[in-house]
Amino acid sequence: MTRERARLSIDRRTVLRATGAVGLGGLVGMAGCAEGGDGGDGGDGDGGGGSGGTETIAGSDYPAVDEWLTETDVGGADDTYDGSIVDWREESEPTVDVGAEGNDGYYAFGPSAIAVSAGTEVRWEWTGEGETHNVEAEPEEQIGESDYEFSSGDPVAEAGTEYTYTFDEAGVALYHCEPHLALGMKGAVVVE
Repeated sequence: MTRERARLSIDRRTVLRATGAVGLGGLVGMAGCAEGGDGGDGGDGDGGGGSGGTETIAGSDYPAVDEWLTETDVGGADDTYDGSIVDWREESEPTVDVGAEGNDGYYAFGPSAIAVSAGTEVRWEWTGEGETHNVEAEPEEQIGESDYEFSSGDPVAEAGTEYTYTFDEAGVALYHCEPHLALGMKGAVVVE
């Protein structure tokens, strides 16, 4: 009987050691989850359509922008606009994607609303997605007051196509893609 007890005691110890090691390993693993990795950059809470950590301005500070991108009196509402304007006032070469994902396809500008400093040249670059696009600011075709008028010309589809415009004075530019205005392919540039 003594032998049996010793054997049971050893088996129990072995089980306890193994269970303890697994339990300790699990706790160490959990501590790593709680303290170590955060699963990626959580951002700074500003949102925005730019890269991580991009500062934004409340769209409500610019009612013409909010109205243009959310109202459907002229064209559809832009479903990529989240009520914030990406603050690129310190950017030397801001680039907006033409044919970004949104509005049930590749019918968006990315980001749809930006703020730049007066004198900044903004570049629109075609992604090659979503058929043919153009960039037009034509105040007589839009709600609200657009302080700028410009056009990239006829719609094109080729990836890498570029259009640039220099915003010399403070104001607001409301623009759209002519073929996809009804889908909500709209954008805005706030110039300060």
